[in-house]
Amino acid sequence: MTEKVVWYVVRNFAKSLGIEKIALHDLRHIWARLCQVAGGELEQFQFFLGHVSVQTTERYLGSERKIRETVNDRIAIESAE
Repeated sequence: MTEKVVWYVVRNFAKSLGIEKIALHDLRHIWARLCQVAGGELEQFQFFLGHVSVQTTERYLGSERKIRETVNDRIAIESAE
């Protein structure tokens, strides 16, 4: 399975949810948000995201982005705040 095939599947699934535009970086945010909601350790997903400091990861998760309003709502991620 190639990268193009995976991306094709992701885009089509997003469209089936009513999400017309999605970028690879949006998937990073979704993954990080899911880890946070699931109660994962901040240091664990800091490592996976490749952030040098925990503060960067905290800012990354705390940033108000359209993705929180659209994608997270459509896949029923509830806020941990």
